[in-house]
Amino acid sequence: MIKNFIKTAFRNLWKTKGYSFLNIFGLAIGIAAAALIFLWVENQLSYNDNFPNKKNIYTIKSKQTYDGATYVFESTPGPLAESIAKEIPGIKHTVRMGWGTPLLFSVGDNNLFQTGLYSDPNIADVLSLEFLEGDRKTAFDQVNNLILSETGAKKLFGNQPALGKTVKVNNKELYIVSGIVKDLPQNSSYIFQWLIPFKKIVSTSEWLTRWDNNSIQTLVQIDDNANVDQINKQLMNYVKNKTNGEVTFSQNFLYPMERLVTYNVFDKSGNEIEGGIKNIRLFSIIAWIVLLIACINFMNLATARSEKRAKEVGMRKVVGASRQSLIGQFLAESLVLASISSLVAILLIYIFIRPFNTMIGQELQVNLLKPLHLIFLVAITLICGLFAGSYPAFFLSAFKPLSTIKGAKQKAGTGSLIRKGLVVLQYTASVVLIICTIIIYQQIQHNKNRDLGFDKSQVLTTPLQGDMAKHLPLIKNQLLATGLVDHAGVSDMNILNINSNSSGFTWEGKNSKTDILIGMLRSDEGLIPALDLKILDGRNFHPNLLGDSTSIIINETLAKLIRKDGHVAGRIISYGEERFTIAGVVKNFVYNNVYADPDPMLFLPISRENGILNIRTKAGIDLPQAIQQIEKIIVKNNPGFPFDYKFLDETFNSKFQAELFIQQLSSVFAIISIIISCLGLFGLAAFATEQRAKEISIRKVLGASVSGLIQMLNREFIILIGISCIIAFPIAWIFMHKWLADYAHHITISWTVFVLSGLTAIVIALLTISSQAFKAAVANPTKTLRDE
Repeated sequence: MIKNFIKTAFRNLWKTKGYSFLNIFGLAIGIAAAALIFLWVENQLSYNDNFPNKKNIYTIKSKQTYDGATYVFESTPGPLAESIAKEIPGIKHTVRMGWGTPLLFSVGDNNLFQTGLYSDPNIADVLSLEFLEGDRKTAFDQVNNLILSETGAKKLFGNQPALGKTVKVNNKELYIVSGIVKDLPQNSSYIFQWLIPFKKIVSTSEWLTRWDNNSIQTLVQIDDNANVDQINKQLMNYVKNKTNGEVTFSQNFLYPMERLVTYNVFDKSGNEIEGGIKNIRLFSIIAWIVLLIACINFMNLATARSEKRAKEVGMRKVVGASRQSLIGQFLAESLVLASISSLVAILLIYIFIRPFNTMIGQELQVNLLKPLHLIFLVAITLICGLFAGSYPAFFLSAFKPLSTIKGAKQKAGTGSLIRKGLVVLQYTASVVLIICTIIIYQQIQHNKNRDLGFDKSQVLTTPLQGDMAKHLPLIKNQLLATGLVDHAGVSDMNILNINSNSSGFTWEGKNSKTDILIGMLRSDEGLIPALDLKILDGRNFHPNLLGDSTSIIINETLAKLIRKDGHVAGRIISYGEERFTIAGVVKNFVYNNVYADPDPMLFLPISRENGILNIRTKAGIDLPQAIQQIEKIIVKNNPGFPFDYKFLDETFNSKFQAELFIQQLSSVFAIISIIISCLGLFGLAAFATEQRAKEISIRKVLGASVSGLIQMLNREFIILIGISCIIAFPIAWIFMHKWLADYAHHITISWTVFVLSGLTAIVIALLTISSQAFKAAVANPTKTLRDE
């Protein structure tokens, strides 16, 4: 019997090829789109699952309060790791780590930059690193030992053995490869291409021995039965106790690896708030919406097509078919249709997984044999098939055979009402997605185009490497002499990422009870003109910083804290025993958080040998030619180091990575939802015009115009789309109003967004259904009436 059901199902599908195609393709697109989103969601939720000890791994956070605001950092003092490992019960391993440093690695003529970590030997145990070559017990023994990742080793040595080989680092020191470890997966919080023993930098970095300097990451693995709350109680005032109350600004606590990706964001009260989980939840909802739209589309077309088979049902009943067999037949047809859709969806997933990976910057993989993926596909197939087949199976199978054979109309009003309700539901979801996409785009553009306080265009940055710092005056002069460069200036960090700050600054009239956290950037006199920062009061640093060793330049925010009118040039700021004279005040500029107002910050004269050279090229020049000239000068004065550069505006745009990701994905899936909805509308319009073919012909014979008939046929669908818009507008407003509230600088939602979205939905619907309406309106009425 089942074989017969399937045979009949395929025969009926072939008879109505147009409906079958729309049905199959619409559901397949929905399943494929949802599956791709769920692959990304799975990837995010499985972050760090490759670490067997994940539940016991924590990073140490530092909570600090300044002037009523509480900040949470991941920086800790150098001595903390070794000390708590000895003194706090329940801590199994501690690891000191850097922040991911790029170094130049040279093997023969092969020179390339690789990013890695200075770390303690315990990292191998905490992260369960798998050594492909070398011994984990001895790999970190010598300070000049070098552990490479599998990929890092291949980039340097190709397929040649790497263990025991020598690598020159930064054209200075020689390191011996003591181990090769298996690459960590991309959805890991700790990715590196090399590891160097942390003790390598301890001997040359006095600040790593101080308790009042938070500068490194500390990773902790606790015992299985350890009490986290008890450890946190001891950590809270640990630094204060170690310094006999001298360091009171920092309170430490354990933060679980399990929450690094999904949360790991804190408000100004120091309370944890949602991080990545917001996007995970958002796109999970979008995936279900797209899938819902596809399922609604599938059910609509299936029920519309089945109502044409009332006479068939009557004939089957007359010749002895039971209701149970009819139910089985309709369900079998629906399941066959859903199964074909799932197979097509699998094909679409494999076709689009690579462009999807490119868009999201991930390397997701499809594994149909994975139980979770297989269950998803089977469940969707069964749910869609059974739900879509349920209406015709249980409604049509109940028809009285005599009435249907005579041609009497059945009470199908319920089916029509259901279809209309489903059309409204799916178009409501589509309009919500359109509105959200437009508002997200407007918000991104609003923050990109706001007054940044500096000019990011025409600026490229290159790190100071090797002997560049020694030759800086010469390099600058040669750059300016090309006629292609306007200004060049040095800073110890990128202007957009000022990660150095401190409290303890005082000035005349400052409230002694307030402690203010102030950002610090070291620079020379060339940085301010290179970035086109505006000096509001006072002056820039002197050329070559002569006589400016105790001068500072501050931003507007800090100036107004010192004095309300901001005119503070010449005033003194003290930091412990040091006294600094304010040389000038620059207009506020955006840094770190591109959505917030700038925090107080100051510029100090640069004295380090490393940092960043910021180069502003002249407007209107041939940029590729300018880059070639700049490269020649840099390489000539710093041989052995490749020219590595970034554009400042690209660095700025990367600040919007999360929002751009949301906007891109929501745009794609809004388009997909519209396509699916249009496929459904096309099919339903064809069904509606077919059902009213006799009525249309009679109206045409009686003198109705083509335009009048098209309006009549379109009216019902346009009313449904209008209802969808009315429902969608408040839903989208509430959702996006809440989303925008997280941003200090955000747009005001305009009514034009809703009008534009509604008109877009209506125009798309009209274009979709008008083709069917026009086809019916111009048909020969004589032929239609003769066939009837």
